[in-house]
Amino acid sequence: MFQLSLSLGRAVLLSLGIVLFGVGSSSSEAAERKKILLLHSYGQEGAPLDAFVNSFRTEMLRTWPENAALYDFSLETGRPDIGENEGAIVQVLRARFAAMQLDLVVMLGAQAARFYIRNREELFPAVPILVIADKRTAPVEALKRGDSVVGIKISAPQAVKGILELLPETTTIAMIFGSSSGEQFWAEELRKDLAPFEGRVKFVWLDNLMLSEVREDVAALLPGAVALYVVFQVDAAGIPYNQEYAIREIHAASKVPLFGLFENQVGQGMVGGALISGAEQAVVAAETASRVLRGEAPQEAAIFLGPTAPQFDWRELQRWHIDENLLPPGSVVRFRPPSMWEEYKFTAIASFAVLLLQAALIIALVVQRARRQHAEREALSLSSRLLTAHEDERRRLARELHDDVTQRLARLAIDAARFEKTGPRAQDGAPQSLHHGLVRLSEDVHALSYRLHPSILDDLGLAEALKAECEHVSRREPVRVEVELDQLPDGLPSDVALCIFRVVQEALRNIARHAKASVAIVSLAFKDGGLALAIRDNGVGFDVDATQSRHSLGRAGMGERVRLLGGTFGIKSAFGQGTTVSAWVPLKVASS
Repeated sequence: MFQLSLSLGRAVLLSLGIVLFGVGSSSSEAAERKKILLLHSYGQEGAPLDAFVNSFRTEMLRTWPENAALYDFSLETGRPDIGENEGAIVQVLRARFAAMQLDLVVMLGAQAARFYIRNREELFPAVPILVIADKRTAPVEALKRGDSVVGIKISAPQAVKGILELLPETTTIAMIFGSSSGEQFWAEELRKDLAPFEGRVKFVWLDNLMLSEVREDVAALLPGAVALYVVFQVDAAGIPYNQEYAIREIHAASKVPLFGLFENQVGQGMVGGALISGAEQAVVAAETASRVLRGEAPQEAAIFLGPTAPQFDWRELQRWHIDENLLPPGSVVRFRPPSMWEEYKFTAIASFAVLLLQAALIIALVVQRARRQHAEREALSLSSRLLTAHEDERRRLARELHDDVTQRLARLAIDAARFEKTGPRAQDGAPQSLHHGLVRLSEDVHALSYRLHPSILDDLGLAEALKAECEHVSRREPVRVEVELDQLPDGLPSDVALCIFRVVQEALRNIARHAKASVAIVSLAFKDGGLALAIRDNGVGFDVDATQSRHSLGRAGMGERVRLLGGTFGIKSAFGQGTTVSAWVPLKVASS
């Protein structure tokens, strides 16, 4: 029991330690997180600080990932009753943020800066501040050690000078302001700044008006005038306006070019010029704030940034027919439609690559086709030489058989016959048997010589050779062979005559062996500039397609002979319907 209680107590103490350690870690982590209060003079989207706020928030969260908490509070100083409720606003700020132990207060605009400095002792006196304001409105003299200012230098004279350089025929410039105390302050300031230009152009001050009245006055401007939008946050009735909406309304009504002072206005209807960059100011402000949050002193107590490189909206330049050659050196033209190359360069590159690939494939195919054709020509030439050599060898053998062996056999046959008449007669008839054997052997050798090469083809021509071959087959085989010869030209080339004869010879041999035919017809005629040959029989026929895969030297030889001469060869047959072998060989001689 005592051991159980001791173990239970240790478990409780361990659990309590874990809980305490977790609470301590969370508190430590919360203490390390930097808390930044953004105190807005107007609304959180009030121009021209809205571009700065978005960029500053992005930069701080990038520099302090997961370790920066930004809180917003808007004073709405454009309202006429804000001064009467200043004490109440102080109380709200204390109640809301006092327990947070802020690390930095960023004041957006001179109104917020003056409000905070007046009430700093009641709010958060030990918290450093960062003021975002124009140089002439920033309360630099009221800053304490560790405080800093990152401001801008608005120069209306520089803007007007840029307008006159771009549009030298300008005679009137309409200055557009809102009606809040801050906007009226700027209207008075710019009246002083632009006084030196009074002899050059006429200034029309559109301030302390309703937005609809501003639209009407801008719409009434005549050619030669331009409008310079400074700021329009609150109209004469105290109605606040979003900058984008106000610019869009004024731009829609304007019949003259519209200019501005801030970079983020380009793209909303402003022509452009040397403008203040809220993004650049935000980067510098984020660097300064980071130094303060790390406990370091700011590099400079006050930093004021001027206009950046001139920027222009290409669409507005086109709308007002402003020559780009008149733009200041180093100008950046935005919203220009991409050129055909810029828009389609990847498609063009891909298409060109595909074309190159296709061209390479085509070239490779052409080269391969040329090689194949060359190989085919070589093969045809080789086949032709082989057939020629074969025929030459057959002709030589036939000549030797006919001129030598046949003659010697004939002499032996004559001697045997003479011996049969004058010599003693053997009872067994040996002399007679020897004579008859020699005669038959002589006939066989003669037939073999004819089959090797028919000398009649060289001596009497193709027509007589075909007739002799058909008669020879008719005598030796049980098939009647008929010959039909129609208008054969004289002087047939020897290779053509030999080709036709060999095709007929092979076809008749096949008919005798396989067709079981009783009649075969060999027809030869001059047709379409060549010799048309057909050998038809009434035999049993066969399936041509089924026998294509079989290797037939006879059929292959016939087709190869015809093909070597540039002709065509074919076989048609069916079971029970006979067979037709056809060939056509071109001729270079005219018909007689």
